[in-house]
Amino acid sequence: MKRSDMDAALDGLYAEVPDVGCKGLCHQACGPIGMNPREHQRIRERGVKIPHRRDALAELGETGDYTCPALDKDNRCSVYDVRPMLCRLWGATETMPCAYGCRPAEGDLLTDAEGHALLAHSLDVGKADALTAEQMGRLKQRFNDPTFRRTVREYVQNNRAVRPVRKPGPRG
Repeated sequence: MKRSDMDAALDGLYAEVPDVGCKGLCHQACGPIGMNPREHQRIRERGVKIPHRRDALAELGETGDYTCPALDKDNRCSVYDVRPMLCRLWGATETMPCAYGCRPAEGDLLTDAEGHALLAHSLDVGKADALTAEQMGRLKQRFNDPTFRRTVREYVQNNRAVRPVRKPGPRG
């Protein structure tokens, strides 16, 4: 798949995520994430090198701290317009609420099933072995199960790291 086709596919998926009216206050929530290789490449093309998720997790494990390299000196996302799907879902899905009140318009909040389906699709863009419609249907069905949703919500709430706010300054 050509880059332009991947970009169009990703942009089409991004358009399905409702705007949350981001206030740019949630930089403490930025952490190691996985993303589609094309999303990673688009960020690199902007001059920002995001470490692979396993390397960022290792840094977090060793130091107890991780700051996303895409944050600028004011702790705003410097690649906001090409940010990965997972970043876009923050505040727009049921189990990923923004602590600062950024939310989509009433009725536009994505269900967990919708958010996870969008994430799965974004990760599959450009892959030869993308999920089939049947597999996506099973994924959505699983996230519509209230017990499973409660388990995911509890996991997210209990494992969301709270990190101190870092003062702007040079990154090492």
